[in-house]
Amino acid sequence: MLGELYYPTGLAKETAQQVLEIENPMACNLAWGCPNACDYCYVPYTKKGEIRFPKQHPVELVRKQLKDGLNPKRVFLCFATDPFIYCNRILTTDLIDIMSEKKILIATLSKVSTPINKYEKLRVGMTIVSDSDGFSKKFEPKALPNSERIEQLKNCHKHGYYTWISLEPYPTPNKFKQSLVKLLSKIDFVDFVIFGKWNYDKTTNNKEFYSKMVQIFDRYCEQQGIRHFVKSETRNFIGKN
Repeated sequence: MLGELYYPTGLAKETAQQVLEIENPMACNLAWGCPNACDYCYVPYTKKGEIRFPKQHPVELVRKQLKDGLNPKRVFLCFATDPFIYCNRILTTDLIDIMSEKKILIATLSKVSTPINKYEKLRVGMTIVSDSDGFSKKFEPKALPNSERIEQLKNCHKHGYYTWISLEPYPTPNKFKQSLVKLLSKIDFVDFVIFGKWNYDKTTNNKEFYSKMVQIFDRYCEQQGIRHFVKSETRNFIGKN
């Protein structure tokens, strides 16, 4: 149910498992859709900036679940919306507050400014698939520009937070030409990076390209000592399990 803690499945579960380093993570979607208007988003409504909220207040729903005995160890926020957009920000911080009291480890994923509070158990993540603000303007017109996202994460890192990046969906050259090594060199301060291919139209299924990008990604992260993961769907696509 929207607004409640739940066990994600499929690719969402894989992401939460890797970010939170736990076999059975939980997640919570405060809403469905968001106004970032990312061209490549898999969530309906988002290209139009539409958003749908749960009928009941998410904080009350989660508080009731915890009171009724649900005991999540680690929780991901969110798969169907951005937890720190203006209409979610207060809900998100309130949820983090009540779950932090229970010593629950939380991971967030956003494309906007992330408020820094003194949470002991918080993994701060951002989707960054390019270091170019030109990419942001073209594909993520209402999200924070990539350069500012990187600075936000650096600030979180300096304050002692665990930081991570979703490098998915990584664009093929027909979408946007760039250097993966250059991008990685700007984000090599993070604790974890997860990589995945561009899935959102048939013209981008370039097996040779992604085979090369995965090789570069794996090698760079290993050399820099960065924990990293390539999505299983991408590895299966290039035939590298």
